[in-house]
Amino acid sequence: MHYPHYRATPPRPRRAQGTLSPLTFVLLVTVPAVVAVAALRAR
Repeated sequence: MHYPHYRATPPRPRRAQGTLSPLTFVLLVTVPAVVAVAALRAR
């Protein structure tokens, strides 16, 4: 019985250090906006 040669999956390319993931970027934009709206509505 013949098995194909084992090939390890190539490593995923990593993002350059210092770049933000889309989720982090969205949170950085929305969290201060929600806090500001909540502070203005409390008055």
